[in-house]
Amino acid sequence: MTYLRFHLLFNLPALVLLLWLTRRRLRARHWRAIAMLCGIVLAATTPWDNWAVHCGIWDFDWARVTPVTIPLGGVRWRLPAEEYAFFLIETVLVALLTILCLPGRKMTNDNRNAAELGVAK
Repeated sequence: MTYLRFHLLFNLPALVLLLWLTRRRLRARHWRAIAMLCGIVLAATTPWDNWAVHCGIWDFDWARVTPVTIPLGGVRWRLPAEEYAFFLIETVLVALLTILCLPGRKMTNDNRNAAELGVAK
């Protein structure tokens, strides 16, 4: 099985399900927070994952993935595109699951009007 097929069979259905389950709760502030988290995750995981591959701690079957090579600082960073997708998909899955599990806030007319205007109430 390829890494892409794994994402299509397991991660994509979970992502679609959680997006559907959280569809009424998701607001622009959630998407902003998720985007910030994804940036932090990429910044934190890219170096150590590349280091682990470079040191031989783990490896990928390069014939079954889409390699992304980035020459940086005299070192060739090489990870599959699917690995970067994994970082992002898992971050979004956890964020959506967190949003789903948090208690909902009862919307009064004042809160609803403030939410529509983007003002915290």
